[in-house]
Amino acid sequence: MARSSRPHRLVVVTGTGTDIGKTWVSTRLIEGLRARQLTVSARKPVQSFDKDDALTDADLLAAASGEPADDVCLPHRWYPVAMAPPMAADSLGREPIFLGELLAEVRDGWPGRAPDVGVVELAGGLRSPLAYDGDAIDLIMGLAPDLIILVADAGLGTLHAVRQSIEDLGDQPVVVVLNRFDESIELHRRNLGWLVERENLDPMIDVEALVGVVLDLLPTFCLGCGRPAADCPGGCSPVLDPPRYCPRCGRRLAVTIVPTGVQARCRDHGPIEDWA
Repeated sequence: MARSSRPHRLVVVTGTGTDIGKTWVSTRLIEGLRARQLTVSARKPVQSFDKDDALTDADLLAAASGEPADDVCLPHRWYPVAMAPPMAADSLGREPIFLGELLAEVRDGWPGRAPDVGVVELAGGLRSPLAYDGDAIDLIMGLAPDLIILVADAGLGTLHAVRQSIEDLGDQPVVVVLNRFDESIELHRRNLGWLVERENLDPMIDVEALVGVVLDLLPTFCLGCGRPAADCPGGCSPVLDPPRYCPRCGRRLAVTIVPTGVQARCRDHGPIEDWA
């Protein structure tokens, strides 16, 4: 089995509660990143669900990322009872869930070749128990993500839920997404305005903008030497030389000289012109 490699950028999707659209935001984000030729892996550390559900969160995340659902959420972490996961485990007579186990399973469950972005979607709200000894905040602290996406409803209760969640997260890097935002609804507009003007937040109301935020987090690499762009002293890529290294991952490109110029392709990220 290939050794697990932490994604170049790790994003956690959590929420102010349940049934607010975390999976919808996660899948749209994954699809948007993959449409830009980025490699993305999704993980759901644990999931509980109604046994009559046609599709689980893991199924939907897997469809977006192109991975098997059992890779997204390990089979023994599927609990077909609509309760908090540790309660569901009790109800089913299963082994207790412990935080350290969930952290280890996520850490060791990434592909052998590090994806550009790893998206970890949590269950319930920030204070929802995910294990007998920890909740979503505890798992976030253990994962140490590069970005936390906090999904909130745009309607009643938003201000309290967002303010409390931001306080609970402390100085973690957070982006708030107001899901189901409707410009025609006065309450939605006022909630957005309050969060901007009174809380100094910059909530997002569409996933396309969120894709841009994640793209800005990604490292870039020198076309000439393959080193991280921030570490390259310059002068290693003469003007007339073809690109040699992928600007997304720093791996060697397959370069072909053709009558019309140069074709350069990364086996993970496709033709180099796609990033122009």
